[in-house]
Amino acid sequence: MRVGKSSNRAVWIGLATLLGGFITGCGSGGTGDSVDGPTISIDVPTSAHSYSTTSTDMRIGGTISNASFVHVQNALTGSTTEGYVSYSSPGHGSWFADVQGLGLGDNPITATADSDGRGRETAAATIVLVRPLQPVNLIFNGADQGSADSLWTDESSIESSHKIALLSDGTGRSTTGSALSGLAGATETFTWSMLSPDSIQILGCPTCSFQKISRISGSRDEEVFYGQIETTAGGGELALHVFTLSMGKL
Repeated sequence: MRVGKSSNRAVWIGLATLLGGFITGCGSGGTGDSVDGPTISIDVPTSAHSYSTTSTDMRIGGTISNASFVHVQNALTGSTTEGYVSYSSPGHGSWFADVQGLGLGDNPITATADSDGRGRETAAATIVLVRPLQPVNLIFNGADQGSADSLWTDESSIESSHKIALLSDGTGRSTTGSALSGLAGATETFTWSMLSPDSIQILGCPTCSFQKISRISGSRDEEVFYGQIETTAGGGELALHVFTLSMGKL
């Protein structure tokens, strides 16, 4: 059968449409050919506006779409770092970056998703990483005995039965007996003094499980802190003990 000119034209239009759709669907790179602009979120270590830590380094990350680059800047120190982008489906994936050299106080962090590395299309997300001037402040369980609402359990002690609550008014409560051996005894009230920004001395309770806690670090947001302890057994330990947070009164 002879095909006329009008039929030939229809065939060519059909082929062009098919090929055009194939080429569009093959887009390059992680972003595909979406007409949508880039998006970015920060979900690690938290999706909240701020996060407190005593660490100088912190990994942050989250979701990303329609961008192949992430630039991270710390407004406090002026430092910048590049993030790593991984795509799980066309146009959508995740990213992370290791922020190093956090300064004391508030570190405002901005993560910018960049579609092509040249800043033509961008989106940004922010978080404030807070390194307290005094790490001791991370472990307070309340302002005073009346408002104390939590306590710390020494997970590194025998039977995990040794506990302590520290209050910002200079008082606290602790189980008695050495945290290095045996079960905890009765709970006693004590006072404490600050030896350094990351170290405290227990006063007025010679039988309390903890006589000194130093090298305090950790994160209130993660409900854990670390400290090198001295107990009624005498002497200190080189290893840091792990304390976990529980709600309630001691």
